[in-house]
Amino acid sequence: MKEKDIRGTGSVVPARGVDSQNWEHYAVLVISNSVMPEIASSKAKGPSAEQKLPETNGKGSASTLPDQAERNRKINELRKLIEGYDDCMRRSDDLFLCRFLYCCDWNVEESFARMVKLFKLKEANPEWFFHKPIATYRELLNRNIKFALDRRDRRGRRVFVTRLGAIDFSTMAITDLANLDDIWFELMLNEPETLDSGVTCLIDMSGYSLKGLRFLTPQNIRVGSAKADLLPLKNIEFHVVNSSVFMNAAVAILYPMLSKKIKESVHFHYSNWSSLHEYVPADILPQEYGGSAGKVFDYEAIVRQVMDRADEFDRLLTFGGKAIVPVTPSQVPSVTNGKATKTKGKLKGVDKKKKGMKEVPVEE
Repeated sequence: MKEKDIRGTGSVVPARGVDSQNWEHYAVLVISNSVMPEIASSKAKGPSAEQKLPETNGKGSASTLPDQAERNRKINELRKLIEGYDDCMRRSDDLFLCRFLYCCDWNVEESFARMVKLFKLKEANPEWFFHKPIATYRELLNRNIKFALDRRDRRGRRVFVTRLGAIDFSTMAITDLANLDDIWFELMLNEPETLDSGVTCLIDMSGYSLKGLRFLTPQNIRVGSAKADLLPLKNIEFHVVNSSVFMNAAVAILYPMLSKKIKESVHFHYSNWSSLHEYVPADILPQEYGGSAGKVFDYEAIVRQVMDRADEFDRLLTFGGKAIVPVTPSQVPSVTNGKATKTKGKLKGVDKKKKGMKEVPVEE
C-alpha cells in the first residue's frame, strides 16, 4: 500500500484503491504518524455585503444584488425549470428555491444544476437523507449528538453542535448521523436569516472513540463529501474543540478528500475557550465550553424545535415521488351504431373509482 504525505505534516493518506482489508491497518498507521495541521489564528468576519439583502436588513449593497422584482423573476424562472425537469413531485416554494439562489449568487442556471445534482445524489443514496416520519427519529434526536442552538453567534449565524463522544458506534450507522444533519439543516435552512448569514458548526471531539474510524470508509467519505459540497448554504464554518489523537487520524484520512472550500473553513481551538468565543459568544454556551448559559445545554428545549414542527417535516416526505398522470381520452372505448367498439391498444391504468386517472406509487 502506497502512502503520501499531507502538506508536509507527517500525516499519510493511502493511494487510491485501498481495499477494505487494508483500511484498519491504515487507520492504525495514521494514529501513530499523524500530526495536527498547524492552524493560523484568524479574526471573526461578518457576512460580506454580497450576501446581504438590502430590503430585509439594510446592510447589503444594492448594486451587487438584484432588486426585489428581479429576485422574484429569478425565483419563478428556477421554479419553471424544476417543474419541467421530470415527472416527480418536486418542492418548488419560494423559500426552498431561495436556498439555492442564495448560495449561487442568484444565478438561475447554477442553482438548477446544483438542485439536479442533489436530486441524483439523494436518489442514489436515499438512506443518507431524512426519509421517515419525524416521530421515528425521536429517540435518535434525544441522544443529543447533533443539534442547533436557538440563539445565534456574533454574525447572526445559527450554531450547529456535534458531540462525537455521544455516538454509540456499536448501535448506530453513519446514515443515522447523516439523517440528523438533514433534519437540523432542514430546520435552519427554512430561515431567511440563516440563508443570508450562514451556520457555525461546533464540533466537540471529547470522548471520540477509535471505533469511529470504521465509518471513514472510502465510499462513506465520497458520499458524505458530495452531500456536504451540495448543501445549499454559502457561509459555513467548522470550529473543532477538545481534539485528541483520534482527531489527528480522522483529519489525516478526510483531509485529501474534502473540497478546498471546506478545508479553508475549519478552525481548531483545542480547549482554548477564549479563542472559540471570538466566534461563538460565551453567553449562548454552557460552562463545559467556557460559557455562562448554565451547566449544560437545555436539550429538552432544543429537541422541541424539531418535534413542534413534526407536521411540516412529514409533509416533506411527499416530495420526490411520481406525480399522478392523466390517461389520454382516446383510450376510452367508443360506441358506433349502437355497438361498443374498442380503440386500438389496451386500456391501461384506469381506476374505476377515479375515471380517467391512474396513480403511480410514491417512491421512498
